[in-house]
Amino acid sequence: MNVVKSLIALAFLVFLSQGVQAGPKDCVTTLMGNDTGDTYNFNFHSDDVDRDFGRDFLAEAIYTIRLLLDREGCSPKDVNFGEGPHGRSHSRCSKVVRNQEHTRVCYVETNLGYFFLTKDLLDNININFSRWD
Repeated sequence: MNVVKSLIALAFLVFLSQGVQAGPKDCVTTLMGNDTGDTYNFNFHSDDVDRDFGRDFLAEAIYTIRLLLDREGCSPKDVNFGEGPHGRSHSRCSKVVRNQEHTRVCYVETNLGYFFLTKDLLDNININFSRWD
């Protein structure tokens, strides 16, 4: 009888632990502010990005997204930066206006959705997240 009670208790604990673990779908819901919309905006101050990436703008963008995900309570396992909606992701950074550094935009695809990152002239990093349909 004690064995049966132990197995039931163990099964209950496993069930609870599975319910507590958030997955990619829960992360998307969190990133959307628990709203039913398709796009959500976030802001970071550039001082929050505590590493220097030099001219590797895409690495800086991915690092900033990882900081955002951590701040919002998503697990690093929830996001895959190599996976887009049709297989391999196609992320890149480029300037919208040539020779105008402040017009640089990074587009980052993940399994969760895609992110646009821009910097303004006041040291803010603006992150726009759109979920996949």
